[in-house]
Amino acid sequence: MMKKYFIQWIALGMVSFYAFTQLQGCANMVPPSGGPRDSIPAYRIAAKPKDSSLNISPKEIVIAFNEFITTQSLQENLIISPSLKNTPLIDAKLNMLRIRINDTLLKNTTYSLQFGEAIKDVNEGNITKNFTFVFSTGSTLDTGTLSGSVRVAETGEIDSTLIVVLHPTNTDSAIYKDKPLYYTRINGKGKFEFKFLPYSNFDLFVLPNDYNKKYDDSTKMFGYVDKSIQITNATDSVKVAVFEAFKKTEKKKSTSTNSNKNAKKPATGLRYSKNLEGNEQDLLSNLTLSFETPIQLNDSFPILLCDTLNKPLSDFTISIDTLTKKVITLQHHWTEMTKFHLIIPKKSIKDTLDNILIKTDTLKFITKSETAYGAAIVRVNGLQNVINPVLLLTQGNKVKFSFPLNQSILRIAQLPPGDFNLKLLSDTNKNGHWDTGKYGKLNQQPEIVKLLSTVLNIKANWENEVSLTINK
Repeated sequence: MMKKYFIQWIALGMVSFYAFTQLQGCANMVPPSGGPRDSIPAYRIAAKPKDSSLNISPKEIVIAFNEFITTQSLQENLIISPSLKNTPLIDAKLNMLRIRINDTLLKNTTYSLQFGEAIKDVNEGNITKNFTFVFSTGSTLDTGTLSGSVRVAETGEIDSTLIVVLHPTNTDSAIYKDKPLYYTRINGKGKFEFKFLPYSNFDLFVLPNDYNKKYDDSTKMFGYVDKSIQITNATDSVKVAVFEAFKKTEKKKSTSTNSNKNAKKPATGLRYSKNLEGNEQDLLSNLTLSFETPIQLNDSFPILLCDTLNKPLSDFTISIDTLTKKVITLQHHWTEMTKFHLIIPKKSIKDTLDNILIKTDTLKFITKSETAYGAAIVRVNGLQNVINPVLLLTQGNKVKFSFPLNQSILRIAQLPPGDFNLKLLSDTNKNGHWDTGKYGKLNQQPEIVKLLSTVLNIKANWENEVSLTINK
């Protein structure tokens, strides 16, 4: 057995020496076939200069692996810390990885090249995960570390497309103007980690992984830590909540043409869709009418909610959404199994092209029975661990219902059948809904939504129970 490993060691040494001296003009070689599948990724057997070398400013780094390798998605995987102005030239040939650096390196600085999942072997495609090469231009290697986690504040979900960046403290405008010295990615569990950091103070931010790596758009997903972080050899884990300070709005499409910009399109009948389920109205939601273009109401021809004799009712309100101006909402306290007529006069609604309804519409519908809904009892432990807790019932990351938690037992009289993912909002300002954050002169962290593992399953005409435990 010892003889076998000795022969393998000699063979690897010969391959490495040959590759170091004969990188140019080598013929393509095909590895032998047969035998069990190779499931072990390629690993480093030599490097020039050596990994973790001190007092060097290399222009070229050559690394030898135990088998033939190739690279994939270098731009997405490679992270160089601190950042360089020019991206190094990197090529893989046979079992060699060559890195050519075109920058003047900083003095007394530890550099790390993290390849993520960029390196894999040629034969089986096994990925050498998280391969890192480190060196220092000074006499010591920096050993500072920093770890933490990132969640989307509004949903409690993970966004692994984001990156965490570090800027030296006391550079207030750096996040707006400069690319970061250090950055790292967030993994699928929402975790991040920095290694080989200097023992200095840094400001930490979270951003999308775009070319700029700056906070140049308030609709970007963004997060920050309130205080600067002192790096040590084991800096405590930090938690960051990311948010969009402002939601993106769609730009209005032009209705003009190049041939005649002032020409008006011919008017057609106004069309809309309604959220009725067949001819049934949900007891727990408003009645909505959705249009394809922005609209306005004509007070001279009001929309009327009536009984079956077309007698107008008074206890309802009608409004248009302020964002798109495409949705009409009718609010009314619905009672079960009651018939209604909604009369929409022909001239009651007009869009920006002066389209109106072809004729007066009358929608006839009936409210659902109470037996179509289920009740729920939610028992909560650890209520004291959250400030102003609000239980959110969500489907597809949309909040369907919310209930303030004032005591350990919450009774909900009516819920539609289905599965609800449960989340917990820490409603710091007690306004009943989630509020975003701000960064700048008036720093304000977003309110936090925590994703709970429990799912609430509601069955019609049934009292459903669930227990929750809230940890700190």
